[in-house]
Amino acid sequence: MGKARTPVNFSSEEVDLSDLSGKTNQLKPTSEQERKIKLQATESGFISRERKKMGRPRNSPYTAQFGGRCREGMKPLFQEIGEALHCQDTVTLELAILALIEKEGLDNLLIKYKELGVVTE
Repeated sequence: MGKARTPVNFSSEEVDLSDLSGKTNQLKPTSEQERKIKLQATESGFISRERKKMGRPRNSPYTAQFGGRCREGMKPLFQEIGEALHCQDTVTLELAILALIEKEGLDNLLIKYKELGVVTE
């Protein structure tokens, strides 16, 4: 058998758990005090570092993942096409899919493509 463990004997009088709680006894300023602090800071030229909310964030239509392997040099070529067209990779991919559908005359897939609500302009 292994060695017996030495028991840990803590009495509640020896350990003050309030030091471990992370809470402080400092009082929060009241709304009036906060207003005075902000007024004084503004008068002193302090600029808040808090980011101002710019309205509701937009939901991106690009939520699905799409990945695959390609030949060496294809990715930079694809990105150059996007730069020449002044659009992001996601738009470049959608335009490439549209061009392939139209070139191959796949009218049934063209209908599906348009149903997705893709903006091509």
